[in-house]
Amino acid sequence: MEPEMTNNSIFRLRQRLQGAQERDFDRYEKIIREVLEQEDKISFPIPAYVPQILVFLFILIFPMLYIGDSVTRSVISLDWRELMNFYFPVLMCIGVFGLNLHFLVPNCILKKHYVVYFVCNSILVLATCFLREVVFFLIDRAPGQGVRFFLESYMFSSVKGHFSYWTVFSFVVLVCLVCVICVFYRLISTQILRGFVVREQKRSRLQYELEFLKNQLSPHFLFNTLNNITALIAIDSRRAEKSMMELSKLLRVTLYQTADDMIPLEEDVEILRMYGNLEKLRLDDSFDYRFDVELENPKVMIPPLVAMPLVENALKHSKNPKGKSFAHITIRQQGDELVMQTENSNFPKVSKSSQKASGLGLSTFQKRLEILYAGRYEYTASADGDVYRSRLKIQLADN
Repeated sequence: MEPEMTNNSIFRLRQRLQGAQERDFDRYEKIIREVLEQEDKISFPIPAYVPQILVFLFILIFPMLYIGDSVTRSVISLDWRELMNFYFPVLMCIGVFGLNLHFLVPNCILKKHYVVYFVCNSILVLATCFLREVVFFLIDRAPGQGVRFFLESYMFSSVKGHFSYWTVFSFVVLVCLVCVICVFYRLISTQILRGFVVREQKRSRLQYELEFLKNQLSPHFLFNTLNNITALIAIDSRRAEKSMMELSKLLRVTLYQTADDMIPLEEDVEILRMYGNLEKLRLDDSFDYRFDVELENPKVMIPPLVAMPLVENALKHSKNPKGKSFAHITIRQQGDELVMQTENSNFPKVSKSSQKASGLGLSTFQKRLEILYAGRYEYTASADGDVYRSRLKIQLADN
């Protein structure tokens, strides 16, 4: 029982984090689109490392504002030795951070060469300590003191109080901290990049499936509708004319408006309404069809044709030769909540080809929901005897 609870907790945590990641991606994507729409201010490319250099410059320059203050100078006597004692660890940590971030972590940690990583950083620590000794010797050296004096008497000794084992220990701890931060930074950034790539791959695959589904169903729907209108001409020419105008409008709207990423809710609902009216042409007059809509804000923007698979399935599988056939579609929007419900007579077709098309439509429908509204939608579908019900609830705003 406990492992199952742990797995459920991990799954819920993954779902929440995935939802947060998707919201961040959407936010950054929106920022990028806004930047692309703005007028160009800089006409030449800027390498990605320039912002990093600016950050490091800020780290180096900011203390100078404090050091340059007259009150600070009157309290603390600062000379070249004191400045180097402060700036040297900072400069070395920046160097260690850069080497770890761009070279050691990608080539050692990510490739599981942990011993090599440890050896390389150990060499970095030794080289840094040696370089520190050289710098302080150049500051402290007296006339006549050369390389021999440095190697025999000055280096790693307490001459002039420039060296102590605490100095080495504190620097090692600092380097270890930098290494840990680099490893986590690289792993997290890699995970974020992988998540973005996977998201774009899902979108590309979903777009392909949507195009495939559109190419498969649209000619079939058009062929059936034209046949129905042709048969209707001899029976009710006025209704046939009205249906032809509605088909023309539906095709025009589908061709142009659904190419946008987002359209007003009222336009999407109108597409569903026209589609339902045209599909009803193949059904007899006893068919009970209702399409109820209640929109608080008709101008709210949504992706086009999100609920089309629900309407298609409600009409496609509702004809029951052994009983009453019906399809009831309800769309409600209030505040940030959009609810779409379908209820129809349950008489599914047994044709393998129709089952394949229907399955593809619902599979693509759920994948699209997961990409567009991850963590912000609820979809349920169930068959209760001769009645099939589906319900889709979408939280439009990202709270």
